[in-house]
Amino acid sequence: MKSKEKVDKWLEDEAFMSFAQKRTTEIARYILNNYPYDLKYEELDECFGHDDRYVVPVVDYLVYRLHRAKLKKNSKKRREGIWWVFVQVILLGHDVKYFAKEFERLLPELRLTLIPMLHAEYMRTLNN
Repeated sequence: MKSKEKVDKWLEDEAFMSFAQKRTTEIARYILNNYPYDLKYEELDECFGHDDRYVVPVVDYLVYRLHRAKLKKNSKKRREGIWWVFVQVILLGHDVKYFAKEFERLLPELRLTLIPMLHAEYMRTLNN
């Protein structure tokens, strides 16, 4: 079964979705309170707030951060980096929908990275 099909099947599981929602809230709070401030991203995000043309550099930077996180050998840092990108996408809110075409190369990759990570954590909690 392909990873996209697995993810779609997992997303139909109500128990997993409940776990994912609770865990996402916990991690988002942790990332917002403890993750280091990224000056480059904040500068891009501020410019994007004033000029819509900055959407492409913002997406490029988020893709870069996701790829960089996925390459980390330390699993804790890898997960935190992936979560950081996810939290930034959440914070962009309605802009992600408004600029769907620009975000279409980031969102599927983020989804196929984050959901299996969450599902593995969910399975560990079930096995304990």
